[in-house]
Amino acid sequence: MNPASIAVVGASQRMTRATRVVANLQRFGYRGRIFPINPRYTEILGLPCYPDLTSTPEPAHSVVVAIPADQVPAVLTAALATGVRGAVVLSSGFGEAGPDGRARQAELERLAERGLLICGPNCYGVFNIRQGACQFSADVAEPLRPGGVGLVSQSGGFSHAIGEYLMQQRRVGLSYIVSCGNQAGLTVEDYVHFLVEDPATTVVGAFVEGFKQPQRFRRAAARARELRKPIVVLKVGRSENARQAMLAHTGSLAGTPEIIEAALKQWGAVQVSSINEMIDTVALLSAATGYRRQGWRVGITSGLGGECGRAADAADRAGIELPPLSDASVERLRVFMPDFANPRNPLDGTGAMYEDARIFPQLFDVLLREDALDILAVNLRVNVPKPGGSAPSREFSRAMRERLKQPTDRLVVAFSSFAGGDLDPEVIQTLVDAGVPFLESTETTMQALRHAREHRHFLDRPVAARAETGPPRSTARPEGRGVLANVEAARILREFGIPLAETIPANHAEAAVRAAERLGYPVVIKIDSPDVAHKTDVGGVRVRCADAAAVRAAVRDVLDAVGRHAPAARLDGVLVQRMVAGGIEMILGVKTDPLFGPAVVCGFGGIFVEQLRDVSLRVPPLGRDDALAMIAELRGAALLKGVRGRPPADAAALADAIVALAALAAAHRESLRALDINPLLVLEAGRGVVAVDWLVEFA
Repeated sequence: MNPASIAVVGASQRMTRATRVVANLQRFGYRGRIFPINPRYTEILGLPCYPDLTSTPEPAHSVVVAIPADQVPAVLTAALATGVRGAVVLSSGFGEAGPDGRARQAELERLAERGLLICGPNCYGVFNIRQGACQFSADVAEPLRPGGVGLVSQSGGFSHAIGEYLMQQRRVGLSYIVSCGNQAGLTVEDYVHFLVEDPATTVVGAFVEGFKQPQRFRRAAARARELRKPIVVLKVGRSENARQAMLAHTGSLAGTPEIIEAALKQWGAVQVSSINEMIDTVALLSAATGYRRQGWRVGITSGLGGECGRAADAADRAGIELPPLSDASVERLRVFMPDFANPRNPLDGTGAMYEDARIFPQLFDVLLREDALDILAVNLRVNVPKPGGSAPSREFSRAMRERLKQPTDRLVVAFSSFAGGDLDPEVIQTLVDAGVPFLESTETTMQALRHAREHRHFLDRPVAARAETGPPRSTARPEGRGVLANVEAARILREFGIPLAETIPANHAEAAVRAAERLGYPVVIKIDSPDVAHKTDVGGVRVRCADAAAVRAAVRDVLDAVGRHAPAARLDGVLVQRMVAGGIEMILGVKTDPLFGPAVVCGFGGIFVEQLRDVSLRVPPLGRDDALAMIAELRGAALLKGVRGRPPADAAALADAIVALAALAAAHRESLRALDINPLLVLEAGRGVVAVDWLVEFA
C-alpha cells in the first residue's frame, strides 16, 4: 500500500498493461525506485530494465505482474525467494477461467499462505493517491485529488470509473483505489480493515461481489464504529443471474443475499443499491464528517416548481423530514419574492431568481437562518453550459460561497435533478471551496441523506450487551443427522427454553387414543415423518379431534393421505398434540450461509409465509433489544398490538423466543443446517408463546 520500490514484470516498449503501470508511476510523481523487468530490453521509458527479479539493485518492496497466467506462479515464487513482500497480479486466467485457471489460483493461494501479500489476480491493482504509487493498470486522468475517501472493489473497471469520476467530476479527494479481483491472497475485507485503520481515510467505499472473510469485515466494522468512519457497501449478486455472472467474472460465489444484508446492517455498514447512489453517498459522507447537529430536518429550494414537487416525493419515499417554514421566515421571504410565489418547504424560488440576481442570496440566507432546518439542499443545474449560453448556477454557487464564509452549523448540499453529462468545473470547484458537496440526482440525494442520518443514529446508539439469559445450555451435537426425529428436535428446542405444545408420539391408533386422553381433548393428529417437511401439503394434519373415534379416524386418514402423496416417505407413526386455541401465527427459523453462518428469521407465519414474505433477519448473537427491533420492523407488527378489539399479543415472550433461538443457532453454528418453527403461536399478553410445529435439520 505504500512501497518504497516497485518492480514491474512484463513491461515492454509497447504500451501494455505493465508498461502503463511504469508510465503512471512516472506521471504521478512516485518517488520510490522503479524496476522494469523484461529480459528483452535494457531500457523502458528511460529507466534501466532488468532481466529478472534477482538482477535488481535491491529487492523490490512490491512487484507488479502482467504476464501470461501460466508464468505467474513461478515468477511469484522467485519474488518471495528474493524478499519481495507484496505482489499485484494484473494477469487474468485464474479462478474465473475453468479448471486450469482454478489450479493456478490455488498455487497463488499457497504462496499467500507462505507470507506473500497478493492483490488479485485478474485486477487493476493498487493506487496510493497521496504517494503517487500507481500499481494500477488503468489510464487515470489528471490531476489527482488526494483526500479522505478510500475505495476497494473486486471489479477493476468499477474501481477506476468510480475513483476517477469522484476526483475529476465531483472534486472529491481519495486516499486509495484498490481493485482486488479474484482475492487469491488479500481480500476485500483485508483492504477494508486497512482503510479503516488508515489515518488519511475518513470514508470507505466497497464494491463487493463475494465476501471471503465476513468475520474480518465484522471486526473492521466494529473498529470503524469506534473511529466513527462510515463504510459504504454496494454488494451485487441478489439475483441468480447476477450470481452466475460473478462466477464467470471473478470466481466469486455470493452468499445468501438476505443473510448478508442483515449482517451488514447489524454491523453498521451503509448499504447502497446502485453506482449513482454509492457515489452520492460517499460524496455526502466525506463532506459531512464535521456535521454535529442532532437533527436531520431538511429544507429544499429550487428555481423549478416541478422539481419542488419531485423532491418532496423523493424525500417522502426516503423518509426525509421536510418541516414547514416558520411564520417569521415566510414573512421575510415575502418581502423580496414576487407576489405569485408561495413560500413553503420545498421552496420554489420561481423563474424570478434567474432574472433578478438579488433574490437567490436573500433566499439562501433566510433558509440558512431558519431554526426549523438542520440541512439545506439547493437544486442547481450544473451541466457544462453551451458556448455563449447563460450559467446562472455559477452565480448561485458564488453566492453560497460568500454566505458560507460566515460560520454555520448547518449542513449544506447542492444537487441536480438528474444524472447526465459532464459537470461545470467552475460551479463544482466553487461549491467545494464553500464545503458544499454536489450530488447528482434528486432521488440519490434523498437516499444519501437518509444513509447519513441512519449511520449517525447507529453511531450514537450505545453498544448493546449481547449476553443471552437463562441457564447454561448444552452444545452437544444431537444424535442423528439430516432432518431430526420429532423427539430429538423437541429436546433441543426445549433445552434452549423455547416453549412447545405438549406432544406425544404414537405408532398406532390405540396408542394415539391413550395419548389424547392423557393430554385432554380436543387434540391435533399429525404425521410423524422425517421426510415430510410440510405436513399440510400431503394431508398429514387433522385438527379438533374431540373424542376417541375422531382420533382413530384421524390416524387412519393422515396415514392414508401421506401414503398417497408421499409414498416413499418414512413413517414413524403420528404425533398427538394438545390443541392450542387462539394466538397469532408467527414463524421463527434459522437460515445458514456457508460463510456468514446462521441467521435468525422472524415473520408472520402459517401456510402463506412464502407468499407474504413479511420477515426480518438478524445474525447471532442477539440481545432482547435486537429481538424487539426485529418484531418492530415487520409490516404486520401492528397486529401484535391488538386491532379491532383484539387484545395485544405477548410480544415480550416472542422476543424471548427469538433470543433463545439465536442462542441455539450460535451454539450449533457449525452443524445446524436449517430450523423452522411454523407456526409459533403468540398468545395474549402475559400468556407467552408456544411452538406448534417444528423442523430441525443438521448437516
